[in-house]
Amino acid sequence: MSSLERSWKNGLFKPVLFCLFFITSFILFTLPANKVPRVYWLEIPNFDKIIHAGIFAALCISAYLWLSHFYPKAEKKIAIIIVLVMVAYGIAIEFIQASFIEGRSFEELDIAADFTGCVIFLLCRPLLKLF
Repeated sequence: MSSLERSWKNGLFKPVLFCLFFITSFILFTLPANKVPRVYWLEIPNFDKIIHAGIFAALCISAYLWLSHFYPKAEKKIAIIIVLVMVAYGIAIEFIQASFIEGRSFEELDIAADFTGCVIFLLCRPLLKLF
């Protein structure tokens, strides 16, 4: 077993993964509008909502893999708490964007997309128990 596999099995890599996802998401969500990366060749309406859902699914999944590893008997409670915390994070980000970030605004559809990412996590949860 390689050291990377050992770190994954021991749960040492999982909190690092969550922290990387969280920090990256916070940076992306708090960039001024003119600094947000754009994919100009990809003209899909509301593509940013797909990105929001993907980011929040990744945040929930990484938090779940981390916390359920250390508290396996409470994994259902952990999943619910993660969803509640991530939805609160999504709402807080929208208020931060509206109040403090140049060119950004509060969007209810972003919150809906964030929630959709959390639902995707809940649907994937049975598969995540394998990891």
